[in-house]
Amino acid sequence: MARTVVLLDADTVAGWRRPAPSLAQLHRAIHDLRSQHPDATVAVVADASIKWALPAEEQPAFEADIVTRAVVCAPAGTRDGTYGWMLAVVERARRDADRVLAVTDRALTGVPVVRITQVDGHFRFDLDGATVVDVKPSNPHRRRRGRG
Repeated sequence: MARTVVLLDADTVAGWRRPAPSLAQLHRAIHDLRSQHPDATVAVVADASIKWALPAEEQPAFEADIVTRAVVCAPAGTRDGTYGWMLAVVERARRDADRVLAVTDRALTGVPVVRITQVDGHFRFDLDGATVVDVKPSNPHRRRRGRG
């Protein structure tokens, strides 16, 4: 049986169509994803800075999510930042799964991105319609030369 891993970007989902991110929204979306696709493995990843964007009353719950490993944050000082870390997570998941998809607003090279919608207060995840959006990431180590 083919195994699917869905890499869910907490920053994207918590802030989806909102002026500020919501941990409650993230939790609802995770529940909906697992309900719709019970055979998929869901891995929730985040940039640790999301904690400070959440309302103060949700920050302790986010800490609890980290402690229980419901959410895994990119380590501080990660090479190539959260983007590079997410690609490393994808590569690791590909060793253990037949298909790796991402729910994110980032273009992860070679990774099919899942479309997310909301119907009647429930999130919908189109795993079958996931498509690859290849974008060459900029090289943060390349220096620009001035014209002179």
